[in-house]
Amino acid sequence: MTDDDSATPLTGWTRFWMPLAVPLLRLAARLLRASWRIEHVAGETHLSALLDEQRAFLPCCWHQRLTGCVSYLLEARARGLRPGFLVSPSRDGELTARLVTGLGATVVRGSATRTGARALRALYVTLREGISPIIHPDGPHGPANRVKSGTVMLAQMTRAPLLPLAFSADRYWQLKSWDRVIIPKPFARVTLVIGAPQSIARGEDLESRAAALGDQLDTLSAEADRMAGADPIPGRRGRKRDEG
Repeated sequence: MTDDDSATPLTGWTRFWMPLAVPLLRLAARLLRASWRIEHVAGETHLSALLDEQRAFLPCCWHQRLTGCVSYLLEARARGLRPGFLVSPSRDGELTARLVTGLGATVVRGSATRTGARALRALYVTLREGISPIIHPDGPHGPANRVKSGTVMLAQMTRAPLLPLAFSADRYWQLKSWDRVIIPKPFARVTLVIGAPQSIARGEDLESRAAALGDQLDTLSAEADRMAGADPIPGRRGRKRDEG
């Protein structure tokens, strides 16, 4: 499901270069992903069980760990997963939306900071359509590794289980962004760790469940790093910037 009506209109220059840049970026992403070797997937039975139930769920990982986790979940389409991705309605988000769509995910337009309620409604509808939107509960601007309440609220509202996961790699770049996002280098050996699904019942305290989910994601990330022999620079846990 896409919500293109909420997207910011493109400028004339952007309308010119974006159709040229997107296919090249998409090709580069595919070639990079194809070069990675998945060395080990711990806890894969948790994903298999949810796919066997043929129900939508909420895969979630830290923003720093998106690249490898999204790549793995896109490959799971062959097993019946219908992945989705929340993308900002900004002009910058339009580039991401076109890339993600071309790689096989369903795009949901919305912003957790600027259109939070509308984004939650869009994700709710997406889940009812059988699509599993990939959630990064500390995004889009941090603080890093702190779960926002909207993630567990969505799981509570929809009764969709959260599936926490993390990845690491033996060779990688890290961007100088707030989250120090990890991008495996060509031919890197990638390790994934999947945790047990978590359901949020009606009436449960959202803050405590958010903290527990954060602890679980930290544990999974540390285990993936240990298995891969990696020691990435952590993202910034400081105060979230003002979004105006």
